[in-house]
Amino acid sequence: MRGRRDRRGHRPGVLGARDRAAGDRIGDPDRRGRRWRVRRGGRCRRRPADRAPRAVRAPRVTRRRSRRLLVLTSLVLLVGLGGAVVHVGWRVVGARDELAAASAAAERAMAALGAGDAGTAALAVDALVAHAEAADPGDDAFWWAAERLPGAGAQLAAVRAVASGLARVGADVASPLLAAARDMADVDLAGLPARLRTVAPELERAERTRAEVQAALSDIDRSGLVDEIADGLGLLDRMLTEVAEVTVPAAEASRILPAVLGADGPRTILVMVQNTAELRTGGGITGTFLQLDVDDGRVTLAGIRDSSDFAPAAEPLLPLRAGERYALGDGIGRFVQNASMTADFSLSARLASAWWQGATAVTPDAVVSVDPIVLAALLGATGPVDTASGPLTAEEVVDRLLVQAYATLSPQEQSAAFAEVAAAALDAMLERGDPLALASALRAPIEDGRISVWSAHEEEQRMIAGTPLAGPLLRHRQAGPGAFAVYLNDATGGKLTPYLQVGLGIGVMACRADGRQEVVVTVELGNALPVDAAETLPVSVTGGGIWGAAVGDIAPTVSVVAPAGWFLGGVRLDGEAVAHAVGEDDGQPAATRRTDIHPGGTRTLSFRFIAPDRAGVEPSLLHTPLLVEPAALPAAVTCAAS
Repeated sequence: MRGRRDRRGHRPGVLGARDRAAGDRIGDPDRRGRRWRVRRGGRCRRRPADRAPRAVRAPRVTRRRSRRLLVLTSLVLLVGLGGAVVHVGWRVVGARDELAAASAAAERAMAALGAGDAGTAALAVDALVAHAEAADPGDDAFWWAAERLPGAGAQLAAVRAVASGLARVGADVASPLLAAARDMADVDLAGLPARLRTVAPELERAERTRAEVQAALSDIDRSGLVDEIADGLGLLDRMLTEVAEVTVPAAEASRILPAVLGADGPRTILVMVQNTAELRTGGGITGTFLQLDVDDGRVTLAGIRDSSDFAPAAEPLLPLRAGERYALGDGIGRFVQNASMTADFSLSARLASAWWQGATAVTPDAVVSVDPIVLAALLGATGPVDTASGPLTAEEVVDRLLVQAYATLSPQEQSAAFAEVAAAALDAMLERGDPLALASALRAPIEDGRISVWSAHEEEQRMIAGTPLAGPLLRHRQAGPGAFAVYLNDATGGKLTPYLQVGLGIGVMACRADGRQEVVVTVELGNALPVDAAETLPVSVTGGGIWGAAVGDIAPTVSVVAPAGWFLGGVRLDGEAVAHAVGEDDGQPAATRRTDIHPGGTRTLSFRFIAPDRAGVEPSLLHTPLLVEPAALPAAVTCAAS
């Protein structure tokens, strides 16, 4: 023992000089796990070492515990994963059943709304919301995680979208609409402005919600969805489309109508009644004018005049659009009957206002244009009206006003009959018109472009400009970058439109070497007037050949307007290239061609346009409101046709 030395060369218990200088510190452990405590003075004694690190003291025990912990963690994860799968599967089955019930409730709600049964619709909407909310996974963490998985995740995300969408449409769209309908059920026209302002915030919120849900659905990739989920999305799409037919006009009306109806002070409204027996771009010639004085919802018929009361002007009353003036002439601004020949209803309204102001010294605050189909819709909501020639029903309006009147009455009697029906329909609307029934009755005419509105007040006009009430030009622009428009103006000088048959078609060709597509708009025109009938009809119907068309011929002037930036590619009549007028307004090119059609005959015009670039084209077609919806022609076109 005396000869043994440690690794520093010292004997046990003896300090070296450096150790003694270091003072009190712990030395290295010996092989028994003990440490030397060094004290000043150079001597030391043994004592048990402090607790060693786990890796030094018990490496075998630590590795054993790690393995146990790993196994235990794996078991917990497997059990948790299995539980999560079972949980999500259980939720999927429940969501499927709840969505099936919600879909059935949605179908009942839409059927009840279509039938005007608000009570049944409300019950169905409540059921829809309850089932949809039960199907919605909400903040379920397991469902949320499963949505991130490949394959099944897209299905689960779509289920959430359908459930939350149905719930929002029911709770935040349909329910407020039904509540607004109940609030307005007992209101008359005098109380309409105030009631509209009361419900306006809810109606606007309902429309915003509908738009948000529709936008969210458009982002869903439906290509790999199972049939049940895809069907649910399809139902939601259909609901949103049908609801939009109510929410959009309701929100717009709540913003615009109160001021127009005199909620902020007296207003003067000029109503232009267009006669579609003689076509113009906006519908027909302006045959009758009515002045309505409005004060806080109380409406008074203050004046009525026929177009014959306005003498032609030597020069247009207002500047005209250059392209239309070149193609159709300056008669747009010189004859009151032609005020609706322009597609720009703001110009039509300002022309009509100028004519009225010149004749009566009254400047209208607003101008509203309607046609006989609108009058028929009003009578459908109010019931028949009494006229000098007997009761008039909605079904008789077109025949009595646009066919029989011109065959049996003098021009003065025709004008008087037209004005009488317009005034009677207005009186019926004011006396017994239910606002909700009227709104429902006028929905289709608004969609067809038969009602146009213009306000002399800038803020109101800005709101109107974004709606279907803005007139042909703005409706065309609202229809999107692929929209084309067909406008018809009758050059016969008579009232032969009831005998005009129209077919419309549109198709796309990809034949050009530069990759740009071409759109062909086809207009088929037929004359259903019997050959021998022309000689028996009065001049007011046939035009008498005064305006250049043979007696019995119908002479529509057809203008086709393309989107801005497109190029004209030519016009063909019955397959042969023909001359045509070319115009352009606000960057939108237009081609115009007059065609005379003999009794029993048919002519076909085709207008070709070239796209501004190689982008794909999805064309759509608008047209002048007609007495009868035009026939849909096949869209098939071939490069050989170009």
